[in-house]
Amino acid sequence: MTQRENPFHIRARQDRGEYTDSGWERKDREDRYSDFTFVDWGEEVQMDEEMQLAVNEVKKELREMQELPKAEQNKTFKKICLRWHPDKHPDEKKSLATRVFQWLQRAKAETMEGKAW
Repeated sequence: MTQRENPFHIRARQDRGEYTDSGWERKDREDRYSDFTFVDWGEEVQMDEEMQLAVNEVKKELREMQELPKAEQNKTFKKICLRWHPDKHPDEKKSLATRVFQWLQRAKAETMEGKAW
């Protein structure tokens, strides 16, 4: 079994500048924000066919949800958000999930202002 080095000694060497290899390097990506949709307030989000289908499905669920009591509405909305959260999807579907999740957050904000979906 390999004995680990005392982390306090490692930190002391780092502070003195003697130990530069921390094992972690920041990697900047050119497409860092490619999955995000930045839209000013009042503008409509541009949707491709796949997102349009997903949003229509979510809108149907949101309309059905309005008939429920307020506590159930909140619970159902959280479940929908959790289902579309980007971290819950594989990489190939993460872009769609991110856009739908952003749409849901926007719909929630508009609903709180009294607008309906």
